[in-house]
Amino acid sequence: MDMLEIHSSARDSFVVAHQEFLYQWRGDDKIVYGFVEGRDDPSFYRGFISGILPDEWKVKLIISGNKNNVFKVFDAMDWSRFPKKRLCFFVDRDLSIFLDEETRSEDNLYITDSYSIENEAVNFETMEVVLSDVFGINDLNPTEIDSIRNLFEDSLGAFVESVAPVMAQILIWRRAGIDVSLSNIDPKEYFKFEQSHIKLKERYKSQRERIRYAARRVDAPMSDESEIAKVEREFRRLQGLEKYIRGKYLIWFFIQCIKEIHKAIPGLCPRYNRAPKVHIDLNAVNGMMVIAPRVRCPYSLRSFLENNFVSYIKEVTVAA
Repeated sequence: MDMLEIHSSARDSFVVAHQEFLYQWRGDDKIVYGFVEGRDDPSFYRGFISGILPDEWKVKLIISGNKNNVFKVFDAMDWSRFPKKRLCFFVDRDLSIFLDEETRSEDNLYITDSYSIENEAVNFETMEVVLSDVFGINDLNPTEIDSIRNLFEDSLGAFVESVAPVMAQILIWRRAGIDVSLSNIDPKEYFKFEQSHIKLKERYKSQRERIRYAARRVDAPMSDESEIAKVEREFRRLQGLEKYIRGKYLIWFFIQCIKEIHKAIPGLCPRYNRAPKVHIDLNAVNGMMVIAPRVRCPYSLRSFLENNFVSYIKEVTVAA
């Protein structure tokens, strides 16, 4: 697909999203509407929104394709016809804080606290729930919980530190106007697990080799290590590295870490003779659907939903 086809596809996605909304719009029904970027986003947002809506109300989420298309749909709306609080827009922050981009600030526009909404899933609280609900690991005592938490947090820290230079290189490319497909960079290329601990493969222990792999995968030039170190310092100054790791990379780590802990549970919790049987094969395809319903709604998102959808419903209920 050449650049003309890419831009045409993006434009078509925006048109389709806008037309789908107009087709789905039911002014008198108890429905609120949301516009999201990609196909995985509804897995997160639907649960968060449904959990805060009153009975009989439901949400319709429309996939727009990417952040720019979400903005285009917003700009195309006839706001004299549609109540703003009833139509909300949800986008990822990604690396925009480090780029010279227009800052959008609208009452009914939610921008994630971290790189993406997926980042909100990668914490030990979610891991505990997934281990219990999906992997059958229940009733852990405090010592066992601490052992698993330490294992998870150590591995998460190692993963973030190893991937941060790659994210720094990605930001350098974006600042230079080089459009790269981040899906072409697969974090599993870098890592292996040994006794539930994540480790870099021998060939990728060098930061330079990790960058070389990423550059080769997206056909973009490598930057000097001094440039990459400078950008990493920018990440650290603004609330830390983890906040700016691509969410899909973190989700890959999270799924693998959970599966490794499940496999190793007899050694971590002696009362298990073997790892409990798993009835769902947690993987990259179904990961969002399985994990998302078990993630706590971020405070910023809850406040946003209360100020928009919930406020709108209260207004129309009183008016009726």
